[in-house]
Amino acid sequence: MPLFPPMDSFPVHPEDPFHGISLFSDPVHGYIRFVSAPTGKSGASEADLIDSPWIQRLRSIFQLQSARLVFPSAEHSRFVHSLGAMHIAGRFALHLYPSFSRSYPGLLSPSLFEELLRVSALLHDIGHGPFCHFFDEHVLKPKFGLSHERLGQILIRGPLREIIESIDRSPSGLFSPGERLSADWVAYLIGKGSGPNPIPSGMPQLATLKPLFSGLFTVDNLDYVLRDSYMCGVAIGPVDLERLLYYAHVREGKLALHRSGLGAFEMFVTTRAFMYRQIYFHRTTRLFDMSLRDLIEETMDSWGLVNPEENLSFYQELTDQSLLESVRRWGSSSDPGKRSLGNRWRRFLSRKKEWRMVFEKEDVQTTVYGPPEQIGLDLEELLAIQGEKSAFRVDVAYRDNRPENPWNMGDRQIMIYEPLTGRLVQDPLAEMLERLPVRQIAVRVFARPEQEDLGLVERVRHYFAKEPSKRI
Repeated sequence: MPLFPPMDSFPVHPEDPFHGISLFSDPVHGYIRFVSAPTGKSGASEADLIDSPWIQRLRSIFQLQSARLVFPSAEHSRFVHSLGAMHIAGRFALHLYPSFSRSYPGLLSPSLFEELLRVSALLHDIGHGPFCHFFDEHVLKPKFGLSHERLGQILIRGPLREIIESIDRSPSGLFSPGERLSADWVAYLIGKGSGPNPIPSGMPQLATLKPLFSGLFTVDNLDYVLRDSYMCGVAIGPVDLERLLYYAHVREGKLALHRSGLGAFEMFVTTRAFMYRQIYFHRTTRLFDMSLRDLIEETMDSWGLVNPEENLSFYQELTDQSLLESVRRWGSSSDPGKRSLGNRWRRFLSRKKEWRMVFEKEDVQTTVYGPPEQIGLDLEELLAIQGEKSAFRVDVAYRDNRPENPWNMGDRQIMIYEPLTGRLVQDPLAEMLERLPVRQIAVRVFARPEQEDLGLVERVRHYFAKEPSKRI
């Protein structure tokens, strides 16, 4: 499949097909096209969005939080990931538009359809704070009830709206006369797990595109699996993006995959699970995450963090780089509290390990051992009973490989087109997903370097040997 569409696939500038189009060089995708100039004096382009302070801020936020302390080459940013996701979204748009327009004739021009997907992918991580998902889990959600998706929607509907709605073309051509890209459409597509997210008025058809942003294979995870494995130097199984792309289509108003693409789908889901085991849930990555948990709340209090929703300019300055440069200086502060905190940060940034692993159980099946949250609570209680909680730490890392009920995936639902019957069905996908574990999980117990075992490991092993109702 060619990297770019044929020059005559969409209408372009009548005088110069290269007008306003530039290229990024990318180690994962090769060349990434983007619109570098609008067609009119009053319009905006993708370059205006990319060069905005909110997108440029992502250069200062690492893609991987603690994993970059384990994999030396993993120094890439959310910025390059966002460009990669935009590129994949654009490729899906070019492929999906003919089938989308058959389901919804005349709804969107091909160029507006392409740009909707590209801009949504470009902005899907715009609300991230330092340490990305870790910051969501340990700061944004407990302190303010927010997520990076929710903050992204606020930014898209707020300071970025004018640029988004002034864009007048995609890399493949101009919008139809009178067409405009709506920031509300973009905000809807990037929303997931962040509270109410109603479909914009008058555009229920956008629900068809939702699985591309919050499904089992998305423009987001297709890029990060390829990019993170490449940048970490971790060999993975093949990700057959070309086959997934070829067999994806819109049918009867739903995102569908031809049955012939199901093998590539299963291969991707399996590869992504391997990535979690090898990189994101790596034992040393999780060890540094524990040290980071001990630092982050006190650090944010000293930083003077306010609700980002109420002070966006403050949040714009909060990145990995600004935070790390500040805490490095705190070690020389005249304030005893900041000085102590700064010295702890210096140890963290010097990769001083505050813990050593004494127990590990990977790929625990939650159907046997109970919910992962309960495992963590049970083991914490076990440590408390023994009076050793401060000397030992429990870490439970887990993620859902698939929906618990693969027959009902809500807005993540992807249908399978069965060519033998000419119908859309769920059975092949649900049956394939049922072969995979619902969750993958890694349970580890860490101890202080000087701490003796005191029989803890044997007690933890005994815990997993019991039936869930008889553990504590």
